[in-house]
Amino acid sequence: MPGTLYQLTATAAQMCLSVPVAAAAPDAWLDVVDHWQTLIGATTGGLLGVAGAWIVAVSARSRERRIAAGMVLPDLMQMVAAGQSLERELDGIPKIEGFDREQQADARASVGIKTLDARRPRLFALHTPAIGQLSDIDARLYAHLFQCRMIHQAFEDGMEVRRARHHALKTRSFDPRERSAIPPEGPPDRQLYADWRLCVEHATLANYFLDRLVFSRWPRWCHRVRMALRPNELDRRSAVLLASGTLPAPVLQTNATPAAAC
Repeated sequence: MPGTLYQLTATAAQMCLSVPVAAAAPDAWLDVVDHWQTLIGATTGGLLGVAGAWIVAVSARSRERRIAAGMVLPDLMQMVAAGQSLERELDGIPKIEGFDREQQADARASVGIKTLDARRPRLFALHTPAIGQLSDIDARLYAHLFQCRMIHQAFEDGMEVRRARHHALKTRSFDPRERSAIPPEGPPDRQLYADWRLCVEHATLANYFLDRLVFSRWPRWCHRVRMALRPNELDRRSAVLLASGTLPAPVLQTNATPAAAC
């Protein structure tokens, strides 16, 4: 009997107890924050790593461009200086009164080529792969560099043929009765002079674009915006030259001297 009473009392006490309800863990939001903090930290670290690698690559590429531009720049400056000096020298020569415009142009070209045969700059870096490292800076810059190199190579080849023919004719080191022994004729002086002027013009414009797009302290996009909105004389000359591929004929002075005075 006492055992049965104990069981009934215990059962009633258990029925009177409140039903336990699962309470929210007080630290659950800390787990969520920790999870997102780890994810954000990993993402930020990855982005910073990519940005650092990109900055290093851009810096190395910019340094390579400046080195290549520094190698090509002396050749371009030599060409520009030699071209300006030659034009000043030719402008100072009096013109022959009895010559028409074509004959005046032929005489100017002949004197210019004789001067270049005796004294002209020797280029090196322009004929190396250095200009290839500047190809992605600006299409106009690479076009002028490439055209300058190709025209200069053709000019030098023509000058070598001209020199070899003149040397052979002067020394008579061949049998004139054999046609195959006669030295081949090179390009005429007027064509060589035109090639020289075209090469100097490409060198002048390439030097201009190098100064603005590589060596300038201003951002490159600033110069491109200025060239597009407010082009100067060199910008217009570049557009005309790249579109036509030719130069206007040199302007001849009007002053003339009698033929007997020459």
